[in-house]
Order: sequence, then structure tokens, then C-alpha cells
Amino acid sequence: MQKSDKIKLALAPYLILKSTKGYKGKFVDVFIEVLVLLNVAAVILESYEGIEIAYGFYFDAFELFTVSVFLIEYLLRLWLSDINFPKSLRWQVYKKHVFSANSIIDLVAILPFFIPFISDIDLRHLRIFRLIRLMRVFKLTKYSQSLILIGKIISEKKQELLATFLLFFSVLVIASSLMFYIEHDVQPSVFPNILQSFWWGIITLTTIGYGDMIPMTAAGKVLGGLIAMMGVLIIAIPTAIISSSFVQKMEESKDKKRMAEIRNRLREAFYKKYIPEIACKVRRGSLSLEAVKVNLELAENDIYKIAEGKNEFRFRILKNAVNGNITEKLYLEYREIDTEYGTFTERKSKLNLVSPESLNKQGIGYFVYCVSEKLRSNYISNEFYGDEADANEEDFGDKGLELENAFNFRHNKAYFQKIDDPIPDGFLLWKEHLQKLKQKKSIYLIFNTFEGNDSKFIHLTYFKKINPVDKSEEYTISNLEKVTNFKNSLEEKVFNKYHVKYEVTENGNYMSIRENNILTYISDELKCETLLININQGFLAKKRLFGLVGIISDAIKEELIGIESNKHNS
Repeated sequence: MQKSDKIKLALAPYLILKSTKGYKGKFVDVFIEVLVLLNVAAVILESYEGIEIAYGFYFDAFELFTVSVFLIEYLLRLWLSDINFPKSLRWQVYKKHVFSANSIIDLVAILPFFIPFISDIDLRHLRIFRLIRLMRVFKLTKYSQSLILIGKIISEKKQELLATFLLFFSVLVIASSLMFYIEHDVQPSVFPNILQSFWWGIITLTTIGYGDMIPMTAAGKVLGGLIAMMGVLIIAIPTAIISSSFVQKMEESKDKKRMAEIRNRLREAFYKKYIPEIACKVRRGSLSLEAVKVNLELAENDIYKIAEGKNEFRFRILKNAVNGNITEKLYLEYREIDTEYGTFTERKSKLNLVSPESLNKQGIGYFVYCVSEKLRSNYISNEFYGDEADANEEDFGDKGLELENAFNFRHNKAYFQKIDDPIPDGFLLWKEHLQKLKQKKSIYLIFNTFEGNDSKFIHLTYFKKINPVDKSEEYTISNLEKVTNFKNSLEEKVFNKYHVKYEVTENGNYMSIRENNILTYISDELKCETLLININQGFLAKKRLFGLVGIISDAIKEELIGIESNKHNS
């Protein structure tokens, strides 16, 4: 990390809005707000000639101090603005910040000090606009939420409010015109024309009634009474619209806050715990719906709401065989989501564990996560995209795969060429992160699952193609002896663990790997060693999961790490 970045991170809690969650940010906010109020007080006091003459020097010194503070604050906020958007281009972040409402207000509050040096116009009183900066403290209090809600209500109800305004204007025109024709002959100076009669119409419809324009005729008084009553009704319409919507929004805001608290409680339920079988801590992967409801005392509907959309929670339906009968149980699964496609954990390791089908294949994402924690390796997992043809109810609980997420991350031409269909941003970021993990002598282990009988334990795929020139076989791994040792180590360790002989197979039906496979992409485009490890789905059951994590982790560490990355044909 560069020195400038360290300075930015040190200053961020004081000045960046998204970081001001502690006392540091609040201290800066209060300090700036006090200066704002003192500046406004100074402007008011300077309007008294005697005070201005007696204390003019102190006013000028205070102005110089506060403008210096405001200028330094403005420049620091501009410099730190890229912290909240580290993956965006810096000039785009700066441009967005400069033209933001708060930044413009800050600039307007500073510029008047410098204008007198280039102009004879004294614009110092523009500093009063600095009061709008108080909106920042409002964002940290309950009042800010109220102001934000009112803004949303006006935006959402603009059609209804516009209709009310048109009704008000129509009544205003008709009432003012009628009053002019009724009162003009009696009070020509009070009601000289229809346009000036609008003033009477406005103060009558709004039920203010200043008394400067009063009808004198009987007909005028009757009309005035009717218009006053209509005014009460018309003014009540937007009031009712805004107040009812405000109450509704406040309830929604309370519900949102309540759901956020429930979400935090659920996250805490998936705490990390030490697993003796793998000798390290990993977070819990899934909990049954019934356990969540009982232990956390949560309503089922609230849990369903939490799992809606693309977030860290989702439902899975697991089928179990009990005394020959198939039972189904609903589980809530948790993932640590930090990217558009799912999870990306970078530890500067040469070992990269890849799970391209964590959405479609139950349990594989959590399994690979556990292996990465055990080996402290890099970890990348696609949690949101999948092949629609492979989707089924067991994969997604009670909801199917969204159309926008129907994109295969394992077999796809988009790895090598442009395709006619739109490519999701998540896939582009996935490719970018695969490239980012590349180092000298890196090895990528891709994990997947297959359905098969219990005797087949793992299937390894590293065959790429047959060279059309000399008919030689090409592999995604250069040191085949290492792969053989890895295979033998797996069989030996699983036998020692379960005292049953399980078979580890190689290539086999995978001899015709398509060129658009992620395996080929990593081998040919990234020029790195890669191996596809297909695991029997049955071994990912909870009773075997951590045992399998330990077996595969130890075999990888003992036999695969350190594979030479010189490519060759066999």
C-alpha cells in the first residue's frame, strides 16, 4: 500500500460521509456546523454599522480563518472521494464529486471570499448558503430520514400534487374573475383588474385573509365565503396526500430497519467455529428453517423476505432418505457476498480455488470455501449465475433461476469470443478476477460435482485435446506424475478415513472437453496449470463434509502445491 493510500485511510473516518459512523466523523461535522452558524451570526452582526466599525478587523480575521478551514475541507473531501469507489476510474469519481449537490454548496460558500479581489461586488453574504451543510448532520439523525422521506413522497406523488395544483389554479382564475366583475364598480381601486384580483383569490383560497382586499357587496361576500370553504377543501387534498404517504413511508422505514436488525441476527447465527477434523475455524454454511425460527424466534415470512433477491442468504431444499422414504427439508444458506457474481477472496497465494457452479451445484461452494480456509488460498465462487437447463427446485428452494442470471460460468463461448447475447457484468468481472489471481507458478483448481454411485469418489479432468498434427495428447497440467500422486493420495486417505475403497477416476467421459470450457480458458489464455476436481455429490453431505475437506486439503498441500508451470505435450 502506498503512503498516500495510508494517509487517505487515516483521514477517511473524519471526512468521508460513508465512513462517518463513529465519534471522529461526528466531531468534524459538529465543528463545521458551528463555524457555519458563527459565520451567519457574523453576517448579521456586520449589518450593524457601529459593530462593523468597532470589530471589523476581528470579523475579517474570523472570515479568513473559516474560509481557510472550508477550503482545506473541500480539497480533502475531493482527494478522498475515490475511497468509496475504488473500482471506478479516478477522474470519474472526482467529476461526480465536484458536481454533487453538497460539493457545489461547499464551493459557493468559499468563492464569495475571493470574488472581491477581482470584482467590486461584495458577495460575502452568500455564505449563508453554507447553512445547507446542516443537511449532513440531519443524515445522522432521525430528522434527516424524515426530510428524505418527504422528498421521496413529493417525487412519487408528483402527478397527484400536480392535479391538485391545477385544480387550485382553475378555482383561482374563476374566483378572481367573478370577484372582479362583482366588486369592480363598487371598489375600482381595490379590484382594478383580474390580475390584481388574483391576490385576493390566493389569500382567500389559502384561508389567510390579510384584510387588505375585502368584498363590500352581498354577492361578493357570498362568493368570498364559498371560495374560503373551497380553499379549505383544496388545501386539505395535498396535505392528506403528503401526510398519509409520510405515515406509510415511516412504517416502511421502520419495517426496513427491523429487517436490517433481523439480517444482522441471521449473520451472527452463521458464526465461525473451530472444526477439529480440519483444525481450523470456518463459518456455518446452512441452518434448517425450523432451527432458525425456533432459536432466533423469527417469523417465517420475515426469513423469506430476507432471502429475496441477490444477497448473502438463499434457501435450499435438501432430500434425505430415512428408512427408505425420501424426506425434504428447507435450509437457509449463507454466503459472504462481496462482488456482482458472488465471492472473491484474495490472499496473495499461488493456489487459486475456483467454484464456477456454486448456484447450480448444492454444497460445492461451501466445500471449496472450507478448503480455502484450511489452505489459506485464494477463493473465487460464482453464487448468482447458472445454466437454466440445469436449474431445479432443489437448487433454489421455492424460486427458480432469474432470466438475467441464466448464464453458464463453466461452459461458455464468452470466455474466448464475443457472443450475440448480452454478457452480464458479473461474468466480465469474474474473468477479470481470474486474471487478477494469476501469478508466476499459479495453479487453478476448479471444483464441481457429479451424481454417481458411492464407489466413485472423485473424477479428475486435465485432458485438453489431441494435437491434430502429431496426434499427441495435450493436458492442462504439465507434471502428470504429480496428478498421479494426488490421485493415489486421495484414495489412500479416504480409505484410512472410512475403511472403504473409493475410486478416483481420470478424464474418461471428459475426453472431449469443449474449447469454451473454463478449464481450457485458464490453460490457454492465462497460461496457468489447472485441474478440474469433480466430487461425488453424496460426499458433500454434512456427516462427510469436513472429513472430505481435510482429505482433499491435505492431498493438495502434499502433492499439488508447487507444480511446475512449464507447458508440454504428452
